Amino acid sequence: ESNQYLYAYVIAAVFGLYVGTIETVQRAVIPVYVSPEMRGTAFGFYYVVIGFGFFTCNMLFGFLWDAFSFNAAAICSLVLSLGAIFGMLLFSRRFAVTVKTL
Repeated sequence: ESNQYLYAYVIAAVFGLYVGTIETVQRAVIPVYVSPEMRGTAFGFYYVVIGFGFFTCNMLFGFLWDAFSFNAAAICSLVLSLGAIFGMLLFSRRFAVTVKTL
């Protein structure tokens, strides 16, 4: 039983590191693409999209797991993740920004 708690703590720590890394990068990227007077709107829109995406994906994953199997849900998650990576690569090439160094 104590191993279950250990796994939970390890998973929580890894997830915390992931969120800390990813959100920091994402929040640093938004001001690069948006003018200063639109930053509040951009961050608001960003978090609405992220929240809606998390909700929708979790609902889809749960439905696929219940209706079919865990493997079906995991494969769908993998396909959607690869699609998001491909879309972000296209976005970053289309809207490349030169960063000024100090």
